[in-house]
Amino acid sequence: MRVTLVVKGAIPCKGYGGTERQVEWLASELVRLGHRVVLVAGRGSSHPLFEVRQASSEAQCRAAIPADSDIVHFNGWYIKVPYPALNTEHGYSPEMPRPQLNWSFVSASHARNHGRKTFVYNGFPVDSYRLAGSKNDRLLFLAGIARAGKNLNRAVELAKKFDFPLDIAGGSRWKLLTRSQVRRDRVFLKSLGPRYRFHGFVDGDEKLRLLGEARAFLNPIAWEEPFGMAPVEAMLCGTPVLTTPRGALPEIVDVETGRFFDTDADFAAALAAVAGLSPQRCRDTAADRFSIEQTASNYLHLYARILDGEVLA
Repeated sequence: MRVTLVVKGAIPCKGYGGTERQVEWLASELVRLGHRVVLVAGRGSSHPLFEVRQASSEAQCRAAIPADSDIVHFNGWYIKVPYPALNTEHGYSPEMPRPQLNWSFVSASHARNHGRKTFVYNGFPVDSYRLAGSKNDRLLFLAGIARAGKNLNRAVELAKKFDFPLDIAGGSRWKLLTRSQVRRDRVFLKSLGPRYRFHGFVDGDEKLRLLGEARAFLNPIAWEEPFGMAPVEAMLCGTPVLTTPRGALPEIVDVETGRFFDTDADFAAALAAVAGLSPQRCRDTAADRFSIEQTASNYLHLYARILDGEVLA
């Protein structure tokens, strides 16, 4: 099959780039399966496994799409084209008009919140993640620290109340002075002291080390998370997740990979419970459910349905 994948950002991405990582991993897996892939991506993009065409506007994107594409899979831009197309929404924008046909989302909750049904879970190259040789006594918060919905404020308060050290990754402490909500919550001041260790933006081996060595991954989100890539990455490193039951997390976390909490009493019970979870079982469960091979297979199924003339709900 001749598949054109479209994403706004550059590939390979630097920093977080959740959507870009998903598209790169999907493209690589489709090539491995024998499909011809062309990627339309932002300036500076390149990749050794497939053709990359750069675009920085809708017009450039439209012009870059090969005329012999069997299907175009948009993960950004979302323009109308004279080819069969699938549009995957990765963010949270239920009010955005969607005049194009055939939308998919990244969890059942994500689809439901947008008034739709079709979804494909994100996938990961599971062999790129590993168990750590040992665990420490620290919990890990890894997310955009200045995003109020990620709720670093709650994580900081829990660390103080329950007396555990907290590693914080996803930006420097100074970022906490750049967003109005986190300024109002006084997170910058609350997170002063030796209990809290900031790591900035992490990737590569440092990210894997933090994910694997942590006692648990603390994810006290306060918004309708579309999927939750970092929690799954923690699971793949054998680290259980402590999270609030918002957005897709009740679909992502199960009894082998973590626990849920809302109240402080819930958290105390959840923190005690995850100590009994097996790192190997945590990893194996996540690998079975969220491999890039499974994601690619599910997208190929959607492509086939669209090419057969079905309109996705």
